[in-house]
Amino acid sequence: MYSKKIALFISHIYGEYQRNLTQGIIDKALEYGYQIQVLTTNDGEALGTLSETEECILRLPVYSNLSGVIFASGTYASRALRDKVCEALKDCSVPVIEVNDTDPFFPNVTMDNNSMLSMIVSHFITMHGAKRICYLGCKNEPYISGKRLSIVRDSMSKNGLSFTDEDVYICDETPDDYNTALDHLSKNGTCLPDAIICYNDRLAYELIIAAENKGYKIPEDFGISGCDNSAAGQNMIPALTTISYPVYDLGQIAVDNLHSLIRGKERSVTSVFAKVIYGGSCGCSFPADKRVHMYTHALLAQIADLEKSIIMSSKIASAFGAASDLEDMLDLIASYAGEIENCTGFYLALSSNWNNLSDKILTLTASADALNDDQKEDDDSLTLYLALQNGKRLPSCTFKGNTLLPDFLMSDNENARVVSPIYNHNNAIGYIVMTFENNRVRYPFKLIQYLVNLSQLLNTLRNKKRSDAMALHLEEIYMKDDLTGLYSKAGFDYYENKYLDKLKAAGSSSTDDPASDLSIYDMTVDVDNLKEINEKYGRESGDLAISVLGQAIKKSLPEKNVDDPSDEQAIAGRINGGTFEIIIHGTEAQIATTKKKILSYLDNYNRLNPKPYTISATITTLR
Repeated sequence: MYSKKIALFISHIYGEYQRNLTQGIIDKALEYGYQIQVLTTNDGEALGTLSETEECILRLPVYSNLSGVIFASGTYASRALRDKVCEALKDCSVPVIEVNDTDPFFPNVTMDNNSMLSMIVSHFITMHGAKRICYLGCKNEPYISGKRLSIVRDSMSKNGLSFTDEDVYICDETPDDYNTALDHLSKNGTCLPDAIICYNDRLAYELIIAAENKGYKIPEDFGISGCDNSAAGQNMIPALTTISYPVYDLGQIAVDNLHSLIRGKERSVTSVFAKVIYGGSCGCSFPADKRVHMYTHALLAQIADLEKSIIMSSKIASAFGAASDLEDMLDLIASYAGEIENCTGFYLALSSNWNNLSDKILTLTASADALNDDQKEDDDSLTLYLALQNGKRLPSCTFKGNTLLPDFLMSDNENARVVSPIYNHNNAIGYIVMTFENNRVRYPFKLIQYLVNLSQLLNTLRNKKRSDAMALHLEEIYMKDDLTGLYSKAGFDYYENKYLDKLKAAGSSSTDDPASDLSIYDMTVDVDNLKEINEKYGRESGDLAISVLGQAIKKSLPEKNVDDPSDEQAIAGRINGGTFEIIIHGTEAQIATTKKKILSYLDNYNRLNPKPYTISATITTLR
C-alpha cells in the first residue's frame, strides 16, 4: 500500500502553525497510502554555523522517487532559501502544491484573509457602534501586515467611515513602541479609538498590557481584536476576539490537491476559510474561562522545560567541546537523543566525505588523501553512524545516497520521517532523521539547541583533523631536511635524545654489554670535496652530491623490525652542509655492512651517471 512517497518542504516546524499544518499533511498522506518525508529548516534564527547548512536540504530527497511535493513556502523567513527551494522544485519534474498566498509559483492552497477580517470590522461597527477603528500593524512581517491593513481600509470605506494615516501604526514589537502606538492611535489621549484591530494575537495582548498599564480598561475604553487564535489570547480575561485559521484542514486539503495533480487532474488556487471567535475583548459579553489555571500550569511546565533544555545544552556543549573522535561521542549523542519527547526513531547519517580536508589544506600539507580525490567525488555513499529505534541501538552501516536511510529502515512505510540538516561543508552533508510515536510530531524549539551542538561537534572534529594535518606538516618542515628527506639538525637532535632515552629505558648502554654484542655507534658521513664541487660546477651540482649521499644513507640503514616498525635500529640526519650523522644500535658487523652499502651506492651511482666530478664520502665511526 505504501509504495508512493511525497515530500514536504517546511521551515520552523516547531511553530504552532507549522506543527498543525504538518500534522494535517501527515495524517491525510497516510490515508492515501503515501510515505511522507518532512524536510525541515530553521532559517532566520541566527543559529551561527547551523544556518550555513540549510541549503543541503535540497540534496536530501531523491526527486525521482517522489510522487509529489508540498512546498510550505510561507514558512520560510529567508526569501533567498525559499527561492532556492522553489528553483529546485521547478527542475524536479514532479507535481507540486504550494501552501502560501505570497507570490506562489505552483498551484497553491491559501487561507482566506479577507472575509473574516472584514467581518470583524463590520462586527465592531454594527454590534458596538464603532466609528473610529484603528489598525496596529507589524513591521517585522510587512507583506501580510500590509494586506490586512488594506482589508481594514477597504472595509471601513464600504461602511462609509473614514480611515486615515492617523488611524494606523506599524509596530516594531518593543515595549516602548507599544506605548508609542497607543499615544499615536489615541492622539496622545485626546481622542480614543472605538476599536483597534491588531495584525495578530501577539500584538493584541501586548497592546492590552500596555493599555492597562496606562490606566485604560479593555473593552470599556476601546475594543481590541487579534488574529491567529493563540492559546495566550484565549486565556486572557476577557479572551481575545480573533480569527481562527483551520491550519490542520489546510494541510489535509494540500494533500487532497496534490493527490489530484498526481492523478492528472488540474489544480490552481484553493482557499480555506477561517472563522471569527468572539472572545470579549471587542466588548461582547464573555464569561471567564474556567480553565485559565490549566493554561497557567502549562506555561509553568514550559518554563521548567526551557530551563532544563538550557542546562542540557550547556552540558552537551561542554562534553562535545573536548571531542577528538566521533565514535567516542556516539553514546553521548544517543543519550541526549533519547530525551526527545515521543521520538521512536533517531538516525544520524553523514556523507562519506564529511570530514575530508579541503583542497587547499591537501595542497599545503601534500596529504596522501589527495590521491583519492577523484574516487571520493564519485562516492555518493553515506554512513549511518547512529540508529536508535524504539529504544534499541542498531549497528552502524554504510548505504548508497539514493535514499534517506538504508532500505531495511525505509521499509517501515507507516512512519512519517522528519529530516533536519545539521552539517554542510565542501559539498559534504549530514542530517538526522526522526520518527515519532503514532506519527504525532513533537519537534520542540529546544531541539534546535541539540542540532546546533551536534553540528558544532562535527565542525570541531573536522577542524581538529585540519589542525592535526597542519601541525604534522609544520613538524615535517621543521624536523625534516627538504633536500634529502632525512632529519634536519633540529629533528636529529630531538629524535636522537628520544632514541637514546628509549634505549636507556630498555637497558642498553653505549659500551659493549657482556650479555649482548649490541652497542650504540655514532657515524659521521661527509661529502668529499663539496666546496670544490660547488665552486667549479655550481651550487646545483653540490646539492646533487648531498642528495645522492642522503639517498645512499637511507638505502643503507638497518631495516626496521617487521614485528614492531616503531622499534628503529638507527636514525640519520643532515647536520649541516654535506655532513650527516647516524646513530645505530647494532653490532660491529652491522656497522661494517652499513658503511659498505653507503660506499657501494655511491660507486654504482658514479658508474651509471658519469659526471666531470665524483661523488664520494668519508665515514667516521665512534662507539
